[in-house]
Amino acid sequence: MDEKQEIPKEIDDHFKLFGKEPWEIEYGDKCPICNSRFDEFEGCACDSKGD
Repeated sequence: MDEKQEIPKEIDDHFKLFGKEPWEIEYGDKCPICNSRFDEFEGCACDSKGD
């Protein structure tokens, strides 16, 4: 998937915080507690990591 950079990097807060665009994040399984997907660092919405 080739996405065009529409937001200038100077004002792109997501890129400043994470160093990549939202569509570049690779997701895994869902957390059994909050039912959100784990990101590539095994983080989820409730920050329990499924424990």
